[in-house]
Amino acid sequence: MDAADLARAYALLGLEPGCTVDELERAFMRKNFGLIKGNGAADTPDAALAVRRAQLRAAHAAVAADLQRRHEADHRHERPSGLFAAADDSTPRPTAVDSTPPRPAGLITPPAIAPRDPHADEFAPFTFDNWKVNVLVPPLLLGFVFLANLSPFGLFLQGFRVWMHEFGHATAAWLTGHRALPLPFGWTPVEGEHSNFVYFGLLFLLGMLFWAGWRERKVWPMLTAVALAALQAYMTWRLPEHRQEFWWSAFGGVGGQFYLSTLFMLSFYVQLPEKFRWGMCRYVFFGIGATAFLDIHVFWLKVWHGVEEIPFGTLIGGEEDTGGDMNKLMTDYGWTKFQIRHAYHVLGNACWTALALTYAAFALRLNKLADLAVAKFGHASAEQRGRS
Repeated sequence: MDAADLARAYALLGLEPGCTVDELERAFMRKNFGLIKGNGAADTPDAALAVRRAQLRAAHAAVAADLQRRHEADHRHERPSGLFAAADDSTPRPTAVDSTPPRPAGLITPPAIAPRDPHADEFAPFTFDNWKVNVLVPPLLLGFVFLANLSPFGLFLQGFRVWMHEFGHATAAWLTGHRALPLPFGWTPVEGEHSNFVYFGLLFLLGMLFWAGWRERKVWPMLTAVALAALQAYMTWRLPEHRQEFWWSAFGGVGGQFYLSTLFMLSFYVQLPEKFRWGMCRYVFFGIGATAFLDIHVFWLKVWHGVEEIPFGTLIGGEEDTGGDMNKLMTDYGWTKFQIRHAYHVLGNACWTALALTYAAFALRLNKLADLAVAKFGHASAEQRGRS
């Protein structure tokens, strides 16, 4: 780094050459806190804030390295004096000058200052690039939730499972352009008429997710938004009305308990835009998804092996209620009991496969290839705009 760059680094931190290490750290913390405190300002885009924080870290590293060089230079030229001088002037003196004289006793040398790690300010379990977190945390959380489901504490988790079932009905209705309201007591009213407000409202939200991912060069929000938008268009404009009703009325409840809970767990690996504060919330979502998935998978595994019966009826009306999901599959769509058991058994195995493949991809760090591709594409686009 040349003198001009070093001078800019000192100016950015508000310091003068020759400052102490304590002054450097205090100045860095003060400047960094000022940027974090101003994160909510409307005129400060996330991308610009990230650039400023990167510049601040680079200035800290440059000044720290300059202080280390100054300390080493001062140490090479210092001489023992006073307390450390020899008592007898007749002591023979060396005829050759040692380029690295011994340090006076009692002098404490500060440790070397290493460049600051850009991720040092973030708690390790909240980061997305930590290999140990991606490999160790999901299996440990899954095992912990499995034990919690078996314990008496599992009764307190029943509410999450009921809501996952109702959100299964609701999300299928939203993807087909119907109004739906998932209620926590086991009922989801769905309007039979198509709603453009629901369709374009959901499409707008997906577009915002894609734009936020593009601004921060994060590939997974972009892929999620594109995939859901394509699925929404297909289910709304291509599926006939009776097939739409099949998804949100009969199959989507138990099916949603499988695929929504799986998506909750898969979202643990997805790095959402900074505004979502996803580093901490993803643990909560993984726990909710795990308790719902393990509960429904274990139950239908018992149904597949004949230990449990197919759950006819509804939560509110009981087993005699003919409006239950399984009742509709048999009476309205002609499914047999074997087809019902087989469909949810296959769906459960497919969810386990998706979890295993995603876990393997992030354990092997294959996700870095996608991030690198997006970063290169964004850099090329910026260069092209600069030339034009």
